[in-house]
Amino acid sequence: MTTQEMSKDICPTCMGKTVIEGICEVSAEWEGIKTSDQKLCTADTICAGQLCTPDAICPTCNGKGYVH
Repeated sequence: MTTQEMSKDICPTCMGKTVIEGICEVSAEWEGIKTSDQKLCTADTICAGQLCTPDAICPTCNGKGYVH
């Protein structure tokens, strides 16, 4: 970080990371859901029963890691 960035407050939403990591959740209800790049989601594949949100740029600081 530059000296100018250090004098600003760290973003409370992303804690200065600039990106909010996606979250994956697992549920037996979602078994068999396939992703767009797969023909079929089976129990031995990574997607079986798992839904994930993608990483996103922090909306509070717009990816800067600090607020004014």
